[in-house]
Amino acid sequence: MTYDPMAIAAELLEQLERAWNNADGAAYGASFATDADFVDIRGDHHAGAVAIGRGHQAILDTIYAGSTIRYAVATARLVAPGSIVAVLTATLDAPTGPLRGVNHSRATAVLVPDDDAWRFAAFHNTLLQDAA
Repeated sequence: MTYDPMAIAAELLEQLERAWNNADGAAYGASFATDADFVDIRGDHHAGAVAIGRGHQAILDTIYAGSTIRYAVATARLVAPGSIVAVLTATLDAPTGPLRGVNHSRATAVLVPDDDAWRFAAFHNTLLQDAA
């Protein structure tokens, strides 16, 4: 089976972006495998798609209310059959809260096939101190 890692990663990021911009934490969490691991910009670890979705809903309802995000794939490569490692970038525009303004982050993610779709198995997000 042949995979296009860049296309797969871009499609999954489009789902994340749409979920964030619609303030839909459940949809955000649905892009993750049931047992996924998510490390946020503060270094907190969230385990499982449900926890990831709930955590994102909480911030989308509070400190990131009204924010928008844009994701892009920097690199993506197949590292083993059915396993893609991707480096991603994000630009967050937050109208209020501790990160008010435009912020940039970089993430490393592992994507795996899960049922009939690709999902994130791991996602480690790092806030960049300097502009992208």
